[in-house]
Amino acid sequence: MQQQRSINGPEPLRDPATLRRLLSPRSVAIVGVSADPIGFGARSIGNMRGFAGPVWAVNPKYAGQELHGFPCYGSIAELPEAPDCALLALPRQGIMPAVEACIEKGAGGIIAFASGYGETGLAERIAEEEALRDRCRAAGLPLVGVNCLGIVDHVLKAGVTFMPEYARLTAPAGGVAITSQSGALGYALMQAAERGFAVCHMTTAGNATDLDVCDLAAYQLSMPECRAVALAVEGLRDGRRIALLGEAARKAGKPIVVLKLGRGEAGAAAAVSHTGSLAGSAAAWSAAFKRAGMVEVEDFDALLETAGLFAKVGKPKAKGVAIVTASGGAGIMAADHAEALDLPMPQPSADAKAVLEAAIPDFGAPRNPCDLTAQAASDPTSFGKCVLAMAADPQYGVIVYPQVYSHHQTTTGRIQEIANLTERAGKPIIVAWIPEQLEGPGAAAADASPVVPLFRSMRRLMKGIKLWQAYHDRQEEAPPTPPPGLEEAIAALPGKGAVLTEAEAKALFAKVGVPVVEERRAATADAAAEQATALGFPVVLKLDSPDIAHKTEVGGVRLHLADADAVRGAFGAIMSSAKAHAPTARLDGVLVQRMAQKGVELILGARRDPQFGAMVLVGTGGVQAELWRDVALDLAPVTPERAEAMLRSLQGFPLLDGFRGSPKADVAAVAKAVSAFSVLAAEAGERLQEAEVNPLIAGPWGCLAVDGLVKCG
Repeated sequence: MQQQRSINGPEPLRDPATLRRLLSPRSVAIVGVSADPIGFGARSIGNMRGFAGPVWAVNPKYAGQELHGFPCYGSIAELPEAPDCALLALPRQGIMPAVEACIEKGAGGIIAFASGYGETGLAERIAEEEALRDRCRAAGLPLVGVNCLGIVDHVLKAGVTFMPEYARLTAPAGGVAITSQSGALGYALMQAAERGFAVCHMTTAGNATDLDVCDLAAYQLSMPECRAVALAVEGLRDGRRIALLGEAARKAGKPIVVLKLGRGEAGAAAAVSHTGSLAGSAAAWSAAFKRAGMVEVEDFDALLETAGLFAKVGKPKAKGVAIVTASGGAGIMAADHAEALDLPMPQPSADAKAVLEAAIPDFGAPRNPCDLTAQAASDPTSFGKCVLAMAADPQYGVIVYPQVYSHHQTTTGRIQEIANLTERAGKPIIVAWIPEQLEGPGAAAADASPVVPLFRSMRRLMKGIKLWQAYHDRQEEAPPTPPPGLEEAIAALPGKGAVLTEAEAKALFAKVGVPVVEERRAATADAAAEQATALGFPVVLKLDSPDIAHKTEVGGVRLHLADADAVRGAFGAIMSSAKAHAPTARLDGVLVQRMAQKGVELILGARRDPQFGAMVLVGTGGVQAELWRDVALDLAPVTPERAEAMLRSLQGFPLLDGFRGSPKADVAAVAKAVSAFSVLAAEAGERLQEAEVNPLIAGPWGCLAVDGLVKCG
């Protein structure tokens, strides 16, 4: 059940100390266990056989007996002590009575598998789930679920889940914790422990009736065994909690690798401005993750591998990537993927090259990529010599080793050698697992190693390196300075639902320091000619109407008007075209503007996202903005420095940077305008629903807002 977003502030994260009994229990009661070995209760209690603490079954039918090897009690009240974790393997109708019994007994928290609540969409079931949440919160009884799959504390060997065969997950508890909204996907990730991947904890939120993925992941950050969190999120009752979780991760010094499931853009279609259709939900989530300092991956396959990388390596000591391989083809493959991501692959220094030349046959390649050739098998010392030589070169921060084949006799030993070399080198050595023998000898050794990251895709490996470097390049920044005129601008905003005319919108932007084009209003053809003469030719005429947001679509713009007669003719043409396209629209005349200097057309926009509040967008603009979709999005407000980073991330940034000899735009001036615009959007709060400048023309002389739109909230 996704609750309505608070208009005040996000609900604070739950204190991890209050969740310890529930999520890392020392005693567990499983309520609703039956004799049926495939029932959810029986499966769950079977997963507790490796757990050191007491485990109690609860079912009045079997009271005083052993059930699946565990003592069974007739009720929660009869348990010998209050359980840390009470797992309710009951149908929906039995949940609330069991909750009351858990409250009376003093349980540390509950997990509820039951479904059929708010996810049905039925009003009475939604109300029932809300009542359950309210009762648990009033009693201080944290709840995982409903409609969830349970949790696993792999450190304690507590498999509090109905998924069978937890005993097969034999990997040692390691540095990655998993939190997933989807129970099935969460356990799918957890099953990596069967192949050796070291996981310490797994939680599934289900409906997130009480605890959501942010609360659960924040608990995992508090675990000493956790070094990174793999987070799969579908949605939140309040997306602003992402920022709170990001702050918790920053304080803990532990990265969160996140995958957003459900990236549809349908909600953007109803927006009034171009900005609305560009700034869809997927982009907003990505911006929120980035601002929170999280590492976003795009594929489910990359989630656990990338989290494993972050759990096993420290900060990069240099940007360069060294590739050491016994296969020339694998080296070429690695170099191709590194180059595609602009990862630098410098050639080895003289000292490193001397070692390579002495260790590699003359038909090898003592360079980067370094090809040892198959002859490395005849000299077992050559691999270590070359790896250590490359690692000693200060240009390199990471070494990539493509494991191109898998042999029972040698591959596991090679992984152990890599682990030893990693300790000696002080730099990570990442294994690219090439064989289609995906679980071949050596793969499990790398997955279980605390220092050897392994990827089963060269593309994902190089992307992981890129994300790792970017994560550690982050810098803390102070909030932007409010521009002069901010309070005056906010005070000038009209009431809910109002749409400002172009002239009114640009006057608002000018108050906070966004440069705007000089213009004058004219209600008649003669008045337009008079104003044009006063401004100086050539001029532009634009339709002035509070009912028409996009003037070009109704023939409401005329450019390059060189004299008064041209202005009069353009006025008549604009009025006729507007009446034909929008017969009921109010037509107040035209805006007369001096033709702006030539420059690069950008789009600058802001809108209120239902999850994250004010967002700011900048991109390649003009009437083709939606065609090119070259935009950068961030949470408002942004500093001038962050605004400049947004500009530099655009594919069209070379146009601002002197492409093919054209004059360079004053990027700092553009960034300052973007920042001021974003502060207005953020500080206006819910009074401003959408705002847009399109185009914002940028050149060596600065920037100029030529058109504007504001819709009030």
